[in-house]
Order: sequence, then C-alpha cells, then structure tokens
Amino acid sequence: MKANLEYNLPEDQQEFNVAIKGMDWALLAWDIDQSIRSLLKHNPEKYYTGADALEHIRDEIHDMMEAKGLQFPA
Repeated sequence: MKANLEYNLPEDQQEFNVAIKGMDWALLAWDIDQSIRSLLKHNPEKYYTGADALEHIRDEIHDMMEAKGLQFPA
C-alpha cells in the first residue's frame, strides 16, 4: 500500500511541516514520558507539586523540543 500526500506550498507549509515531523513528535512524547518516569522512580524525594511541577515539566518539554528542532505551530 502506498499513500501520497500533496501540499500546496507555501500556503500549506505549516501542515507540511507537521506531516514530515510526525515521528519526531511521537519520540518527543516518549522522551517526556520516560523523563517523568525517571524523576518519579529515582528522585522520589524531589517531587514537584502544583505550579512548580507544571513549570518543571513545561521547561523539560521546551528543552527537548529545542534539542530535536521542533517548535509549536504559529
């Protein structure tokens, strides 16, 4: 089975970028899950709570995105 996707560039550039970076986003989600798992397993005394936890996770996501060359759609 084959599938062909067509985009009208530059009008559909954002949609095109999403399509070609799909695996990178999936791997980012996996990395985030593993990072949280590691924090909970190996650093139980360093639990973040409330806004601190959310800020820490958000910072981690942004760092991982930067390392993989990903960015949120505009």
